[in-house]
Amino acid sequence: MSAEVDFKALWNKEEAKDMPDTKELLKKADRLRKITRFKLIAQTLVLLATVVVLLFVGFRIDHEQVTTMIGLVLMIIAIVSYLVVANQILPMLFKSNVEGTSQEYLNQLIRIKRKNEFINKVMINVYFSLLSLGLLFYSLQFVARMSTAWATFYYVMVFGWMAFSWFVSRPRGIKRKQKPLNDMIERLEAVNKQLREQ
Repeated sequence: MSAEVDFKALWNKEEAKDMPDTKELLKKADRLRKITRFKLIAQTLVLLATVVVLLFVGFRIDHEQVTTMIGLVLMIIAIVSYLVVANQILPMLFKSNVEGTSQEYLNQLIRIKRKNEFINKVMINVYFSLLSLGLLFYSLQFVARMSTAWATFYYVMVFGWMAFSWFVSRPRGIKRKQKPLNDMIERLEAVNKQLREQ
């Protein structure tokens, strides 16, 4: 039997009584795709708003040191580079043929998973590194005006929060984001395996 089996044709067969509810599985996969798409669009809008605020601050505040502008540029580069790579998933999330074959749908989910893994392993590192460096450079002008105690407090709070985000929030977020996609891929692989065995 061909690996390219149509879910509709399979569903209409009467002898496939022990098969899982493929229509329900495809609906869940489509719901997961829509939720992922919504979250990515919301994240993009928030990050674009952040870039607008950074640009507004960059043009409105008198920068005495060149490090402040370097910091702003680094933070904007961090956000824009992350958005460019992360939004390459959007076309995959908009193009989905639930009526297509299970193998096509599975391949699409695997491509999305690989892109997510690249974002989580490479782009998040680039993003956090540039953002941290940009924040450090940006704050030099303002921290220089503070007393030593306030400057220390500022750096402990800011970089403590970034460390918490990096070591605690990021791994949890990655696991939480990947789990539904991994579960759906496993279920579709199980259905495809059953289809090939028939």
